[in-house]
Amino acid sequence: MLIFAKDIGERDHKHAREADNQALREYMEYQRRLFPYTVIRAGLDLAYKELDDVLNYIDNDYQKPEGSMRDTYPADIPDWYRQQFPWSGAFMTMEDMHSLLVILIKAMDSFRSYERCNTYHWTVLYDTTRNIVKVYNELLNTDPAHARDIQLSQGVEVDFEDFVNNYWPHLEFMILSKPDFDHTRLMVSIHEVEDSVKERMAEGEGPLAALEEAGKQYGLEPATLSLLRRDPITPEMAALQVLSLKESPFEALLQASPEHVDSSFAGLSRLDVEYEKNFQLVDNQTPA
Repeated sequence: MLIFAKDIGERDHKHAREADNQALREYMEYQRRLFPYTVIRAGLDLAYKELDDVLNYIDNDYQKPEGSMRDTYPADIPDWYRQQFPWSGAFMTMEDMHSLLVILIKAMDSFRSYERCNTYHWTVLYDTTRNIVKVYNELLNTDPAHARDIQLSQGVEVDFEDFVNNYWPHLEFMILSKPDFDHTRLMVSIHEVEDSVKERMAEGEGPLAALEEAGKQYGLEPATLSLLRRDPITPEMAALQVLSLKESPFEALLQASPEHVDSSFAGLSRLDVEYEKNFQLVDNQTPA
């Protein structure tokens, strides 16, 4: 199972303060109506099928392969790839993407271990999740019967930005790029790295050297620097880090949040703090 910032298999969490805050309770009720595992798995399935079809078409000299159930293929495949995978497609070839999709799908189907992603994987997962959420939300409004075939939720649209805010640990692949959603909390560390890079460049360092030094300063993972440099993907970078089920990657979320960080969350678990901070982002965007 892939390790996200929260357990994608947990759907019934109740926030300690939701009984005293109607808006927070509604936010948590929305979270409980989502099927996080299915959102991720369905996104990977859709991406794999689409990409596999196109690669088979290319391998067949741009002719429909025998037995294919697909009626049409993209006229401009490079443009289709950029549109379908705007982030991951900028950093990796279709063949590398296909390999990573296979790795991620196998990990999602494994319940005997935990697998930790690196920046390459988070980039792919961002695009695949965005795509399936868009399809599902449109079907809910135009063809509810087909939406139930995917069933990413109990009949509610999936807020993609909020979903990423809750389940992605970082968005390091967005360093020195313009995000397509605010992702306010996740972008704080990104802006710090970017400021460091810009300061170093202003002092005469080259872009790659400045990025390397900023990476050391802020502890960026090796895969982040490899991706941003657009290095060829090595087998080591494509691999997931496998952990034993005994390692309990989500146990820390159940611990009390340190009071010195923010006293307004005193007594809450780290999990509740994370949910409440993301709720505040959504609540602040809601018209009065």
